[in-house]
Amino acid sequence: MDLLSSRRLWLSNAEFLAREDPYEGILNEVLFPHRVWKSIASLPKDLREFVLAKFTKTPEVTPEMAFSRWMSWEEQICLMMEATRRELYVNCWHADNHESVAMWKIYSSMGAGVAVLSNGARIEQSVNSVEEHLYLGKIRYRGPNEVRVGVGNMFDTILVKRLSYKYEQEVRLVFCDTSVSHDALDGATWNAETMRYENLKKDERPVVAGRHIECDIHTLIERVIVSPFSPSWCVSMIEAVRDQLGFKFPVQRSKLLDAPEVAQ
Repeated sequence: MDLLSSRRLWLSNAEFLAREDPYEGILNEVLFPHRVWKSIASLPKDLREFVLAKFTKTPEVTPEMAFSRWMSWEEQICLMMEATRRELYVNCWHADNHESVAMWKIYSSMGAGVAVLSNGARIEQSVNSVEEHLYLGKIRYRGPNEVRVGVGNMFDTILVKRLSYKYEQEVRLVFCDTSVSHDALDGATWNAETMRYENLKKDERPVVAGRHIECDIHTLIERVIVSPFSPSWCVSMIEAVRDQLGFKFPVQRSKLLDAPEVAQ
C-alpha cells in the first residue's frame, strides 16, 4: 500500500537490518579478521609477502614495523566500514524463477502478503530519473571459513551475507548517503603495542529508520501475486486499490498450493 500510494520505494537503514542480523554491513563473519595474526611470522606466506612488499619501502622499516603498519591499515578499513553502515539504505528482493513456500511463510504476514514481480532492468529503469546514485547487486553468501582481509568498496560489505541466509536469494538496491558521515578515527591514536586505535569517536547521531526513493510504478511492477495462504477476497481488494490509483498491472492469486487436477 505504501509503495502504490506514495509511488516511492522504501529503503531500510542497514543499522535497522543489523538488529535482526548483527553481521549486516560488516566485512564478513569476523568483524576484524586480521586480528587472528600476532606477528609478521604468523601470516600465511602469500599475505606475508604482500605486507612486506607494500609496507617495507625503506631499509629502516623492519618486518615487524611493516606488520604494525599493515595492522593499522586494516583497523582503519574495518572501523570506517563499521561506521559507514548507518549511511547505507537497502531495498531487498528475492531472485528466483519460481515461488518459494518458505518465503511466503516468512515474509507474508497473516497470510495476506503479496509479491511484486519485477526484474533487474525494470528496477533500474524505474529509478533512473532520481538524483540519488543507486547500486543494484546480488548478495554473495559466504561460509564461516571464507574470511577476507580488506575490502574493495563500500558496497562489498552490504552485498555479503552468511550461508544461513542463502534461501533468501537476495538482490539489493543500495543507496549510500554521502551527505552525512561519521569519522570514528577523528582524533584517534594508534597504539603500536596493543595494535589497536585508542580514543575512537563515538557516533552520537540518531539512526534513521530508512528513506523513500521516487520510482515509476508502471515500469517497476510487471504483476502482483497474492499469497497462496490469503483469503479469497484479497485479489479483488488489491485490484480495486490498483484501479483507484490508476495502475494497470495484473493481479493474480498464487496457485502454489492448489490441489492437482484429477484426470477424468
